[in-house]
Amino acid sequence: MKINLRNMSLMMILLLILASCGGNKEKVNENETENKAETGEMSEDTSEAKLVIEDVLGRKIELDKPMDKVIIQGSGSGGPFMTMMYLDRDNFYKKIAAMDDGIKLHRNDLYQRLVDKIPELDDVKRVSNFADNDFSLEELLSIDADGIIAPVSFKAQLDTIEDKIGLPIIYVDYHNQDFDDHLKSTEIIAKATGLDKNLDKLNGFYKEKIDSMKERLKDISDKPRVYLEHGYEGEHAYGNSYGNEMMWGKIINDAGGYNLTGEVLGEKEATPVSEEFVLSQDPDMIFNTGAEWIEKPESMKMGFGISPEDVNKKLDKYKTRNGWQDLTAMNAKNVYVIGQNLARDMCDFYAYETLAKTFHPELFEDIDPEADMEDFYENFMPIEYQGTWFSKYE
Repeated sequence: MKINLRNMSLMMILLLILASCGGNKEKVNENETENKAETGEMSEDTSEAKLVIEDVLGRKIELDKPMDKVIIQGSGSGGPFMTMMYLDRDNFYKKIAAMDDGIKLHRNDLYQRLVDKIPELDDVKRVSNFADNDFSLEELLSIDADGIIAPVSFKAQLDTIEDKIGLPIIYVDYHNQDFDDHLKSTEIIAKATGLDKNLDKLNGFYKEKIDSMKERLKDISDKPRVYLEHGYEGEHAYGNSYGNEMMWGKIINDAGGYNLTGEVLGEKEATPVSEEFVLSQDPDMIFNTGAEWIEKPESMKMGFGISPEDVNKKLDKYKTRNGWQDLTAMNAKNVYVIGQNLARDMCDFYAYETLAKTFHPELFEDIDPEADMEDFYENFMPIEYQGTWFSKYE
């Protein structure tokens, strides 16, 4: 019995010694951990704390988190403003640290309606249009912003100041009318700003409309010969036409038409063609684009405050152009006007549907672009759809 008690005592002592050693080991490990933390030697993976954005140029930009405040460019022409609104119409303006005045100048009808709905939008700080090379570096440095989002066409100007402003610059591209770049640019803006409320819904809506159009047009061979010009100059002077890989030129081709000016313009070119060219080609259809350009009273008007009657009266004046009274399209009244702002944007599905239906009505009998645009406004815009965005000469 004494031997058993003695053995038990020895075992208890041994267990206490082992427990003591283990405790010391844990203490040592805790000390080592604390020391590593103090000296910055921790091996913990912190990559999850970084948000990596790959823009349309393939440049990878690292952010700690989505930007709270961003400087934007191209607000009236293919920049991030419209997409930010589609992504979260209730909160998009809170993310804008500063913006150019393009939307106020070139889409004034839309801007005034947005301000009526969201008065705070008029208080957003304004900066110059970088593309005009008329901007102040000092002014940019004074703005409390986390980064800049701009169309890729602004890169040359931003390259000159990128290393001086210390802000990440992210590029998007809607101008090239590439369907994949439309979707990618929208994803980039959503990820960079955190305005992702409607991302899947918006991209899904757009993709559905475009995929349907492409499927219907896949076997066409007979394409109408189309002349299109930008309506900024009105009837008094020929406006820009487009190459086959530039805005309306690409839209015409993708919608099942034949862009006549692609024969004489470079793929990415946007410039007027000669009167002689238009008269010699005698196009099957003529398109003009319009907007409520407040600085250009003689321009072709199209938008929220315009009626089909207004468009008809303006188109009558195009007959005063030399030789236009003899053009087949004018006499057959195969002349149309579409909103200039319905390109380089996530709402340009309307332009594709409308042109495709005009070119090939038998393939698009069940497609109603107006109803689709009303649906788009209901889901993504803070204002109601109204006005005239497409009109045929009557």
